[in-house]
Amino acid sequence: MSSKQSHCELDASDIHWTPMETSEIKEYLKPVCSAYNKENLKMVSDICLYLGFVSIVASVVTWFTASRENRAYGERFGIFIGLWVPSFFILSNRLSRKADEICESCNNEE
Repeated sequence: MSSKQSHCELDASDIHWTPMETSEIKEYLKPVCSAYNKENLKMVSDICLYLGFVSIVASVVTWFTASRENRAYGERFGIFIGLWVPSFFILSNRLSRKADEICESCNNEE
């Protein structure tokens, strides 16, 4: 680096990129892939389903227990919590489907 360049500037010759071999990528992603199985996906799917129902209850409780001074805040916060419900239910559905796909692909390989 020349004396005129600042410390933040990079020259294209300073960057040395070498592609990873496929075996290195597989080894690098091994912990992620081992956690990506039917049982774990079903468990996370069930947790999302329960969180959806808990969000419904929390939304209603937040809505109705807001104090008189903060009534508008309680209503808005209750609506905000209620917006989580479809996200949790959709996540639960998608994860359950993915777990079923993994199960079917394992059965087809055998």
